Amino acid sequence: MAPLLLALYGCEREPPPQYAHRVADWKLADKTGCFQCHTTGKNLLGPAWESVSERYRNNPDAEAHLINKIRNGGNGAWISRTMPGYSEELLSAENRLKIVKFILSLR
Repeated sequence: MAPLLLALYGCEREPPPQYAHRVADWKLADKTGCFQCHTTGKNLLGPAWESVSERYRNNPDAEAHLINKIRNGGNGAWISRTMPGYSEELLSAENRLKIVKFILSLR
């Protein structure tokens, strides 16, 4: 997984205009490879992030659950594909929290 993420580094795309106020969060997600499986506005290999935000909107444990999902990976929550985990070496706890807060802010 690490070589893939390193290969993707530098292939950053610009955020859509509606996320211009969250450029740093968008670029962090892009840099770490999140957009290879997820994006905004439509499903790819994983669900659109607005759908994730909607599913967990009223869940008080949403941040902890999504941080755990990013850290450890998993499958079956949306589709039958497995999401890889992102270890501390690939994505720090601080950056996992930034990405989760960004996802949960989407409408």
